[in-house]
Amino acid sequence: MPEYNPENEVIKKRYEEGLLHGRQRDPKTVRAVWDAITLFEKSTGCADFWTFNADQAKAFKAQLEKQTNRAGAPLSLSTLRSTLAAVREFFQWLAMEKAYMGKIDAGAVAYLHLSKNANRAARASRARPCPSLSDLERVLTAMPHATDMEQRDRAVVAFIAVTGVRDDAAVSLKRRHVDAGARTVWQDPKCVRTKGRKGIVTRFVSQALPMAEGIVLDWLAHLDGPLGFGPNDPLFPKTRVEASAETLSFEARGLSREHWANAAPVREIFKQAFAAVGLPYANPHSLRNTLCKWGAKHLTQYEFKALSQNLGHEHAMTTYNSYARLSEDEQIEALAGVRPAGEHDLSGVPSWAMLEEMHRREKNRA
Repeated sequence: MPEYNPENEVIKKRYEEGLLHGRQRDPKTVRAVWDAITLFEKSTGCADFWTFNADQAKAFKAQLEKQTNRAGAPLSLSTLRSTLAAVREFFQWLAMEKAYMGKIDAGAVAYLHLSKNANRAARASRARPCPSLSDLERVLTAMPHATDMEQRDRAVVAFIAVTGVRDDAAVSLKRRHVDAGARTVWQDPKCVRTKGRKGIVTRFVSQALPMAEGIVLDWLAHLDGPLGFGPNDPLFPKTRVEASAETLSFEARGLSREHWANAAPVREIFKQAFAAVGLPYANPHSLRNTLCKWGAKHLTQYEFKALSQNLGHEHAMTTYNSYARLSEDEQIEALAGVRPAGEHDLSGVPSWAMLEEMHRREKNRA
């Protein structure tokens, strides 16, 4: 069996270039697509792509279902789904290429699907656990802050808690991107690694966890004052490591003026901070869920839309469906607290809120 097909390699390279530069896909995503196509190619013995047909598609799907991962377990349904989708999109593209049009069995592309039930199961997920606000307060209270590095570590946890900024964006922020007076963050896509490279204006959500805002403001004052950082210096600088002549090893010696290369150090800070108070690890991204659950419970529709934009979402339903999903315990608790019809107490509801609700319902009926 040949290890590769030169003609196929040329086509794969053209498709790779199209994904990278035509569709602006992320290089990591393109690498995964390349691997999926190569996996299909091996299942056919590196046959020319123009020979693609229903038998090849069915055989590839059957092979995937029998394949195991490194741990020896069958591939997950989500992995099967993403692999088939990558190969399916490739052949949809290839079927429209002049040299291959009419040669490829375009109808066989439909065979590269899981069953409807399997596809639904592949997309199903349980609500991700996230820390409560009291958990976060406990973590921040316990975190040491005597040294510059300790202050930075506590500040990065507080910053993500009060803004919901993604960890990779947080480590690429510069001091000038945060306005302490307005309590806002400008996630400038020209230099901040936002998802999809979107420009996002984010305001501190201090109402959820007031102490977190105080910690962040103290950190900003420390950067501007004792540390003497300028507008273009990192908001959360990496640790300066120097060689020690006494111990003949590298040691942490304060803070540098460089950005962390990635968010791995932030995740390590979170691991240590939560472990120090006996709580299970909560990754930085889970704090977005914490903010959204708080928002769903305490904010009006209008305010929740603002929170959604704060997180960089174009649609509020994205925030509701992806981040405000309740855990099973929260779901049960919420329903257990629902009062019987006719027993709702409106005495504590302000008149403007009732008028606003009446107006909204009147508009819906119109």
